Amino acid sequence: MLSFTFHAAAHTTLFYAGANGKVNDQGVCIVPSPKYGNAPVLDLDSEDMRCRNSDFSTKDIERCPVEAGGNLTVVWRHIHNSVKVKVMSYSHNGPCIIMMAPLESNGKGDAWFKIYEEGYDSSIKKWCTNKVIDNDGYLDVKIPENIPSGEYLVRTELFALPQPGTGLNSQQYPNCVVVSVAGGKGSSLPELYPIPGIYKFGDPGVMFDRGKDPTTYPFPGPPLFTDSPAAALRNCHAHTYLTHLTINGTKLEELRCTLPLWDNENYPVLDPSSDDLRCKTSDMQSTKTETCWVPAGSKVTLHMTESGGESRFISPSHRGPILTYMAPLESNGEGNVWFKIYEDGYDGDSDVWAVDKIVKAKGYWDVTIPSDIAPGDYLLRGEVIALHEADRVYGADDSAGAQYYPGCARIHVTGTGTAKPPGVPIPGAYKPNDPGIHYNLWDGLKTYTIPGPPVYIPGASGGSVAANAAAASVVESNASAPTLKLKLKLKLKLKLKPRLVP
Repeated sequence: MLSFTFHAAAHTTLFYAGANGKVNDQGVCIVPSPKYGNAPVLDLDSEDMRCRNSDFSTKDIERCPVEAGGNLTVVWRHIHNSVKVKVMSYSHNGPCIIMMAPLESNGKGDAWFKIYEEGYDSSIKKWCTNKVIDNDGYLDVKIPENIPSGEYLVRTELFALPQPGTGLNSQQYPNCVVVSVAGGKGSSLPELYPIPGIYKFGDPGVMFDRGKDPTTYPFPGPPLFTDSPAAALRNCHAHTYLTHLTINGTKLEELRCTLPLWDNENYPVLDPSSDDLRCKTSDMQSTKTETCWVPAGSKVTLHMTESGGESRFISPSHRGPILTYMAPLESNGEGNVWFKIYEDGYDGDSDVWAVDKIVKAKGYWDVTIPSDIAPGDYLLRGEVIALHEADRVYGADDSAGAQYYPGCARIHVTGTGTAKPPGVPIPGAYKPNDPGIHYNLWDGLKTYTIPGPPVYIPGASGGSVAANAAAASVVESNASAPTLKLKLKLKLKLKLKPRLVP
């Protein structure tokens, strides 16, 4: 009865594998999936997500030989000798994703990197699954050249995206092929990711409504590994967003006092002229956002993470500067209102970027609220600028240009100051060709110009900004609250006790 249900639904499974268009007999080199047959995996947290089999041994599975830079050929079938539906139902629209893992890992833990993804082909108006069906179930996938030779699992996966309006997640059809790769030119593997773990329920690429414009489909999971060593580093996964504030040592609840973000909360802003560059939010005037009280001259710790909680900050490949701005809340962030209170860029002597420091500090960095600014409500804006794609100017292609990761919080500054620092507009503070925005991270340059205005220094020339040299920052380890310690030459005497809320 169960088998009939699977077949009636016109599911699919991997039947054949080989190299360069030639395949072996059915099942050769393929990890079996007896529990599922041709049925999909529905639980994204299941260990079965690896190979449609959570407990398998590859000891007795033949290795398919394939050259690095050559093609692995795989073939899907609905069931053996099926006539009515040979591959899978044509209504099962979705992307194709191929990943690899060192065989010794058995696919467990951080083991996987993506080598192929194809979604919707607008030139012929077909999804990858439809193209596979039209090609009699065949798909050729290039094995990267710049990986070490050795034995690997190659995980093939077809997605069946949900029907329009259902709000469901996709159906996953993963299978694994055991291969022996020869002629690899690489000496190390790219960044690796766990399965299960790369997809989550609710991810835009997992529950994409096929009633939407298919050209906007966002691929789920890690980025595509490319054969250029530099490009491979560029495309390493892990974006980031503002999750926490710590005010004078008191860590607030996650997202307290921070403005609501896009649905794709950790995605970057790419267009430096977009209004999204301010705070990456569609609701600057959110009535749900609390305002946290901060004494002038006190320390605030910003915390960014990849996916909330205490997850990692960002991929180490996303090197670049860290900046922090403030603006009067009443401005809504519009106009010449943003003044910079912190920046950290690049030390060419030690080859250390601000992002390197904050990766080490687990996403935390400290800033000091200027001691002389007028009391009132402000926006506090933290920003990471990732330069791994910045060797090309924004607009040159879909992925070119610096990546901006801004996040804003609402704070109420207390004190007796009167300074109202001059500001710059955001967007407007950065231009695509600015030397700190259009920058080749891969050329071994030893200097870097931090973009935007100079840092505001309290008391400097009657409230002016100082030269573009931020207060020096160093990384220090603190077991109770890992942060970046901001060392200012100013000696501040605080008489106010901090309040978090009115």
